[in-house]
Amino acid sequence: MIDNALTRPWTIMKSCRRSPDPYPTWSEENCGESNIQVTIADEDYMLGAESFLMPTRKDLAPPDLRYFKQAPK
Repeated sequence: MIDNALTRPWTIMKSCRRSPDPYPTWSEENCGESNIQVTIADEDYMLGAESFLMPTRKDLAPPDLRYFKQAPK
């Protein structure tokens, strides 16, 4: 990693415990940095260079505006 804000080495201590649940729920965490894929109402879109939503497949309908806050007039 190259980051000019890091001025010295650092460490993190984490402890892990095994879950007693025989069928645990496994969570997955991903880094969202530079992720251009967006899911809206089970449909996938991508952000273009100008940060506009773009379809990911042919004949994909635009997203429903109910999922967005409307700007005050």
